[in-house]
Amino acid sequence: MHLYNVQHWEVRDLEVTNDAATAAERNGILVELENFGLGQHYLLSNVYVHHVRGSDAQTKLSNGIQIRVTGTAVPTRFHDVMVENSEIYHVDREGLTTRSDQKCRPIYGTGDGCGTTQNWLASTGVIFRNNVLHDSGGDGIVMRVTDHAVVEGNVAYDINMRSAFNNAGIWTINTDYTMVQFNEVYRVRRPAGQNDGNAFDSDFAVRWATFQYNYSHDNEGGFILFCGSCGAGSSSTGTVVRYNVSKNDGSRLFYTVGEQSAQVYNNTFVIPAGSTTKVIEQNGSHTYLTLSNNIFHNLGTGGYGGSGYYPADFTWRSNVFYGNHPANEPPDPGKVTADPLLSPTFQLGAGSPARGAGVPVANNGGRDYFGSPVPSVCKPDIGAHQASAFNDATCNLAVNGDFETGALSPWTVYLRGVVDATNAHSGSYGVRVGPYPGSVEQVVSVSPNTSYVLSGWGKVSNTDTQVVIGVKNHGGAETRAPAFVSTTYVHGSVTFTTGASNTTARIYCYARVGTGYGYCDDIVLLKV
Repeated sequence: MHLYNVQHWEVRDLEVTNDAATAAERNGILVELENFGLGQHYLLSNVYVHHVRGSDAQTKLSNGIQIRVTGTAVPTRFHDVMVENSEIYHVDREGLTTRSDQKCRPIYGTGDGCGTTQNWLASTGVIFRNNVLHDSGGDGIVMRVTDHAVVEGNVAYDINMRSAFNNAGIWTINTDYTMVQFNEVYRVRRPAGQNDGNAFDSDFAVRWATFQYNYSHDNEGGFILFCGSCGAGSSSTGTVVRYNVSKNDGSRLFYTVGEQSAQVYNNTFVIPAGSTTKVIEQNGSHTYLTLSNNIFHNLGTGGYGGSGYYPADFTWRSNVFYGNHPANEPPDPGKVTADPLLSPTFQLGAGSPARGAGVPVANNGGRDYFGSPVPSVCKPDIGAHQASAFNDATCNLAVNGDFETGALSPWTVYLRGVVDATNAHSGSYGVRVGPYPGSVEQVVSVSPNTSYVLSGWGKVSNTDTQVVIGVKNHGGAETRAPAFVSTTYVHGSVTFTTGASNTTARIYCYARVGTGYGYCDDIVLLKV
């Protein structure tokens, strides 16, 4: 089936096959816009696409189902595309994908014919949900050149069954804000000589993708690939990997080939006895990951390394490292090495040392792998299961740290500071200080000889201005988080330890430089 330069189509309850004696470029269903402009509303529901004898060529023009933009003469993209409740079986080379010739932008690099061309035009409203893909010759699901696409509730298994090239289960390349959630991926092959074979992949030219609430198991190439440097001059940034479960994935959990700033938190990884799966394999491209609150239940023999391993690229915060402890296991100031007492369903048992042992992570999605709420202020449990009860209202030692009372109290003003109803980070209110000098301050109760983390969000109105959050009068040197200098909100934090007899400390939001205003919001003080 070929839907060419049409729109407002719905296809339901259809069986499609496209078999042949020899492989060639073939698709089961191809929805194509060629120099068309904006095409809107496409629904494929409850279709069964099988036995498509496509080509294994690296052009990747053979698919079970592909949503394709062809040509560069007319700006062209899709809006409102849904593929749902369908089955794709025994197809070559890819299962369910998008593609566009209008793909070039600086972070994509100069390869793939782009050179200096800049014509990236993303399709929007693209959703692939509740589909089953199996026995795919190459890739399972691939999202290309989209903005805010969603891949959810799919099951992909027996992937990369016949291809001679690199393939993965579910991945995204050259996209913004892709959401990959509630999927199960298993038995992705990694034949000899291939690099990938991962369940998931945040590839190059990807910005702000999120992989959450997925179940990955028995994939020969591992859990996830970060491939931001895989193109000529390419990059990726802002990937979030949270509240996923990985069991018995092979080769390595993380195959890292470039990423500027990723957050990996509250995942549970189970590596069984006899496995040689590494936690990290790095190939020489710098990959900057912050790994927080993860459980590495590692009964195998794998560790950390690769052809070019840079330990300083990885920041570790309050992870569980249980079982195998290789000599180069990374330092982690909140490390837990005791048995996390995981159940067969990856839940924390009573008395687990992972309970309440994590560090708060901002904008954490609000729920765990199992659907339970997770704290935004209190210390979370480590891993994908939030077993402990919590009350965010009582965890924060900074009273009215979100300023949602609409008043400053118990904060006090030094020279210039007011509650602000137009520049809140969240809710309805924040605080505005400045121009320099000006601050709001609060005296908080603390315990002697105790470490605390002060965190919050800040921004400025002018680029010549700096605003800081910090602490003083606590029995040690005044200390503060790195200055906020962006005109959009950024998160910052600082750790301090009280003196031997100190029972109070003074925290503040202070406009320290410049002619503009500083803004602070969602200030949190937690005991470590």
